[in-house]
Amino acid sequence: MKGKRILVWMLVLFVTAVLAGCGGSQQQAAPAAKKVEYPTKAVTVIHGFKPGGGSDQLSQLTQPFLEKILKQQFANVYKPGADGAIAWKEVGKNSKPDGYTLTTVLTPKTQINSFVLDNAGYAMADFEPIANMVFDPGIMVVGPNSKYKTMKDLLDDAKANPGKVKMANSGKGGDDWFNAVMIERLAKVQFNDVPFEGDGPACQAAAGGHMDAATTNISVAVPLIKAGKLKPLAVYTEKRLPEYPDVPTLKELGIDLVEGSYRGYLAPKGTPKEIIDILADALEKVANDPEYKKVCASTNLLVDFKKGDANRTWLKSQEEKLSKVVEDMGLKKK
Repeated sequence: MKGKRILVWMLVLFVTAVLAGCGGSQQQAAPAAKKVEYPTKAVTVIHGFKPGGGSDQLSQLTQPFLEKILKQQFANVYKPGADGAIAWKEVGKNSKPDGYTLTTVLTPKTQINSFVLDNAGYAMADFEPIANMVFDPGIMVVGPNSKYKTMKDLLDDAKANPGKVKMANSGKGGDDWFNAVMIERLAKVQFNDVPFEGDGPACQAAAGGHMDAATTNISVAVPLIKAGKLKPLAVYTEKRLPEYPDVPTLKELGIDLVEGSYRGYLAPKGTPKEIIDILADALEKVANDPEYKKVCASTNLLVDFKKGDANRTWLKSQEEKLSKVVEDMGLKKK
């Protein structure tokens, strides 16, 4: 009898354990989070400059590859004005954070504008960084009939005639403007800085002889250089570019400046992380595509991909550095 009772208790314990296990399994079998379906329609990319500039260049090179991966159109909309601030404000402040309205980030321009423009209306905190794609070195160019044969000729004239050399740039607060200001400071010269609505118009003005020179980005200048409409005087890189071995760097001329424009994509603050990750992963595939690298190399763009925490940390460090430089120059708005 005693043995039967023991056997019954063992059976009870066994059934209880089985039921407990089943209950645990039911708890663990909670439905998985629903996967985000994105994109399911066309994505708009808003640019703050006219077609032909560095922002447009990034889109024209990158988005055809992106469309193949994500199976949706990426439509470019151009809203120039206020040195890009109109577009950045619209995306950062007024666009729905659903992944269907994006913009480009142009470092240092996007950051510097927010520091120096009274009408900027946005801050970097208004965006979710997606990824950086390329680095576009700076370059000094003149028209084919320019009296300046070398960078030294241009600097000597600017030194002898302060404020007379008309220097085109893509707009106050941009990398081109910033580079012109830094060249002035380092070479102890003074230009007549003339802002345009983007790199494209600035380069065209120099090509047509309406400006004495333009400080711009090499990806924008290359087509005009190849067409004989612009002549390069100096590049803002550590070493001479293989494609232009006769063009000196600023460092060779005693101007310690290595600058250009880093370009990538931003979404409005609050865009779900799942969507940011989908876009960043797709852009990483683009950056690793041999054909994309080949296309970038043809315009002297350097692929420099960053995403996630690495990209956010880098953007933050750039913002802090540029804020200090602008403050030291006495240009930071109150």
